[in-house]
Amino acid sequence: MSDGRVELHKALREAHEKYTYFLLAASGAAMAFATTQAQAATVTLSKLPLALAVVSWALSFFFGCRQIGRSNNFLWQNFQYLRMKAGDHPNFPPDPRLVAAISEDLEAESRRVGRYGAWQLNFLFVGAIFYIVWHVTEMYLRTAMIGVFH
Repeated sequence: MSDGRVELHKALREAHEKYTYFLLAASGAAMAFATTQAQAATVTLSKLPLALAVVSWALSFFFGCRQIGRSNNFLWQNFQYLRMKAGDHPNFPPDPRLVAAISEDLEAESRRVGRYGAWQLNFLFVGAIFYIVWHVTEMYLRTAMIGVFH
């Protein structure tokens, strides 16, 4: 791979990692904020969307962590694959059938890593939707209570 492509690949990888960590921070902050919002809350049915929001953000955090772990594993496997393909690996000769089989496995692993990233983002948004539903529900209930007393 030429120097320009290596540098571009490195820059893309770093940007992807920053994005993943940003989403992890966002889901962690959202969980912390929701927890402070519910400190003095009682358990009622109207709090269900808030609980679902926190669960969604926890799942977003989980899938983000899984993505990082699988991505690191993928990089290690890819490094070993390139060593084998070049004939530099001490344990595996560059057998064309083995190269093809490992290449297919790497493609499948790459798709899994991508799915973890998609789930991370999706659960972050689902949590935001549940949080908004909870907040609107609470506003409605407060408004309805004011109407009862006036």
